[in-house]
Amino acid sequence: MNTIIRKTLLSSLLAAGAIASAHAGTLEYQGVTFTSSWTDNVLTLEIDAAHPTGDWANATTIGALQLKGLGSFDSVSLSSAPGGAANWTLSSNELNANGCGGGGHVGASLCFSGDHVKLSDDMVFKFTFNGGATDFASPHVKVNFFDGDGGRKVGSLLSENIPMAPVPEPQTYAMMLGGLAVLGAMTRRRKAKR
Repeated sequence: MNTIIRKTLLSSLLAAGAIASAHAGTLEYQGVTFTSSWTDNVLTLEIDAAHPTGDWANATTIGALQLKGLGSFDSVSLSSAPGGAANWTLSSNELNANGCGGGGHVGASLCFSGDHVKLSDDMVFKFTFNGGATDFASPHVKVNFFDGDGGRKVGSLLSENIPMAPVPEPQTYAMMLGGLAVLGAMTRRRKAKR
């Protein structure tokens, strides 16, 4: 009977570890890496853009970004952003060559724009969502890059999905190691009884 209880406890610990994970995905385009990750209702978008290539080679600033394909939500806030992007304006409109001026998608899309921010590595944008039924499995990202602070847009308007994959969090590893330790202890006790 004790063996059944121990095996059930071990299985429960390992299953809990599998459930408690974050998710992340990466998209590389013209020398720029977009990494999206999420936990609960917070979506993080990191842009590594210190060395753009292709038709983005002359890009030096970002002036707008859009995320869509996120399910539905009642509200969203930009809880963290690099430099002047913290003061960007939120819109539910579509991002096009002229900024956040396309058709509206209230509760299904967000478009942030404002003063241009210098491109660099580790540009982190954190979005906190409230209400609705969010789905961050494959967010769609669009960005406008520019040559300096002026209004001259550079290169293609990126419009791609970032595929997500589960990424274990530290507590997942801790639970797995704990489960393996329990399994090892059970094996040693069995050998000692023989």
